[in-house]
Amino acid sequence: MLGPSPHRSAAMPLLRPLLPATLVAATGLLLALPARAAMSLEQACATFGSKVDAAVASGDLAKARKIYAEGSKRVASRFNGATCPAVKAP
Repeated sequence: MLGPSPHRSAAMPLLRPLLPATLVAATGLLLALPARAAMSLEQACATFGSKVDAAVASGDLAKARKIYAEGSKRVASRFNGATCPAVKAP
């Protein structure tokens, strides 16, 4: 008759506290991914445009230019080279 493995019984108490936190973190990541993937080009352009507009309205032209440059690259990379023609450079 074989008894429990000493290696398994020693490791399990150490892993038990980590399992709930790991599952919560993994679930959070899985829930966050579809939201990002589900964003359409129109939604991305609207968000991008509102960020540029907010920076311009605050009077921080350097920040607005930075947001425009980074946002243009991000939209192009996520949407196969697409642009947001309604969003004008500050």
